[in-house]
Amino acid sequence: MINEPFGREPRRTTRHYLNIIALLIVVFVAGTFFGANARGLTQYFGFQSGTGNFGKVDAIYNYVSDYHVNPEAIDQTQAVDNAIRGMLGMVDGGYTRYETAEEAAQFNQSAIEGEYAGIGIQSIYTPTELIVEIVFRGSPAEKAGVKVRDHIIAVDGEPVKGKTQKEVNSRIRGTEGTEVTLTVLREGVDEPLRITITRGKIKIPVVDWKMEGEIGHLIHTSFTEPSPNQLRAGIEALKAEGAKAILLDLRSNPGGLLNAAESIVDFFLPKGQVIVRQVDRNGTEQVSSTRYDTVYAGPLYVLLNEGSASASEVVSGALQDHDRATLLGVTSFGKGTVQVPYGLVDGSRVWITQYRYLTPDGRDINATGLTPDVEIVQPDGAKSDIQLQRALEYIENDLTKR
Repeated sequence: MINEPFGREPRRTTRHYLNIIALLIVVFVAGTFFGANARGLTQYFGFQSGTGNFGKVDAIYNYVSDYHVNPEAIDQTQAVDNAIRGMLGMVDGGYTRYETAEEAAQFNQSAIEGEYAGIGIQSIYTPTELIVEIVFRGSPAEKAGVKVRDHIIAVDGEPVKGKTQKEVNSRIRGTEGTEVTLTVLREGVDEPLRITITRGKIKIPVVDWKMEGEIGHLIHTSFTEPSPNQLRAGIEALKAEGAKAILLDLRSNPGGLLNAAESIVDFFLPKGQVIVRQVDRNGTEQVSSTRYDTVYAGPLYVLLNEGSASASEVVSGALQDHDRATLLGVTSFGKGTVQVPYGLVDGSRVWITQYRYLTPDGRDINATGLTPDVEIVQPDGAKSDIQLQRALEYIENDLTKR
């Protein structure tokens, strides 16, 4: 091959033109490929300016959509929902959570109507299991032996893993009188348990009261907007019937609205007493205090179990710190965080853990719970409410000492 001097026009050959044609073909093919996938490749290597690593999710979605052998292998809406759930499931054990528009509507409707057909549990959803947080008193789940902190790994033999929250909930709920079988893992039990439950009409409980001898038994099982007024009516009714003491029964109360809990503490403490301290991510503290006159100033006792959580612990912790009530039962659930809902334009909603709450004395009970002043246990396998009976006996004996 003859080297031509620099600056002189090179001699053209057939091979030279073939190389140019080949190069043009490569450029065309590469241009077509990169043009069609520019968005995905940009996101994969650069993750799109301003979006951080989230561009990688979009890039992978594009690859699956463009190249999977089944053109309908991935549904965009479901992919986004699952990605959100997977992300939030690692945040704080399921408290920060996402609801689709349909799930949010179902949640709101249940709260309005106050009943549904199911088994009577409240649980924390994760991508691999449901963790039972509350078992409603008198529910089919309680009668079948489901316990707080059971880990549900399958419903009717279908694993929870890989299912959306909507899919799992729809499997658990169903027609009244039909059966559903849960596979659960329980601490201290080596093998998974299979528990078959007959679905029933679940009425979301709020407030009830009755006289037990000379003791007013005030049952409160959900902190909702109307519950403070209902609880106040119960207090007034028990006072009118001559109750010498009140037992505030917060067993299996999963909590609810914080403002409802604050209103209820206000019934039992004088003005100006600290109810709860809320602390945000920056350490800024908001203090809530009582604002009104005491509704009931007589002997007060609170009954707890391992299902007493959140707002129930706000009430109990405040009354315990101010030496206003004697706590009976067993250590409470230990949920010392507050979730705030944020609605999205499509009707979906995300609940974000935005605050920690502390008792008036500054105790953080998250994951540890409140320790009762007097331990009273419900024996395993007992067919009657032994815990309540023993609590009433304790109160009767305590009153004689006053």
